[in-house]
Amino acid sequence: MNEKPSNAELFFPELETERLQLRQLTMDDLDFVYRHFSDPRVAEFLLDEPPISSIVQAREIIEFYQHPERKTWNRWGISLKSSGQLVGTCGFHKWNKRDLHSEIGYDLHPDFWGQGFMTEAIRAVIRNGFETMELNRIAAIVYPQNQRSLQLLHKLGFQTEGLLRDYHHLNGNFYDHYILSLIKRDWKAG
Repeated sequence: MNEKPSNAELFFPELETERLQLRQLTMDDLDFVYRHFSDPRVAEFLLDEPPISSIVQAREIIEFYQHPERKTWNRWGISLKSSGQLVGTCGFHKWNKRDLHSEIGYDLHPDFWGQGFMTEAIRAVIRNGFETMELNRIAAIVYPQNQRSLQLLHKLGFQTEGLLRDYHHLNGNFYDHYILSLIKRDWKAG
């Protein structure tokens, strides 16, 4: 009997690039998630939280992203094909299936910055978004100070649409963010 693949297999399959494997996070990744998201350099430009401070919070992150087929959020762990070592995460947030758009998010351990890993990973994620999820628009919300992220997105064809003033509130402060987008027709033309 042929089993119909789950939505997770349809929309969020494992992705492979020349140097990377992108896969769903599991509880086997608990130690990585804790070390990764407790690092202030990784958490510096994350929108919602300061660095995590407990293994319980790491477990909650993994649980949040389990069963993405039932949610509007997904997160792949990014691992090196050469060693299997996890080096970051990426995925889609706020997937609007009716209007065919989503936000993209990503983070990479600082030891791996500047080596083209995130460019490689995000290209695969964008392809999955446009071809598999049938998105028309992918947005990114970025701190103006996060120059690495802005450069990455522009290199991949994202256009800055504007500044969201006082968009996020954290620790009693409001923070502006740029909103950027990539439209499917522009991606195909590029």
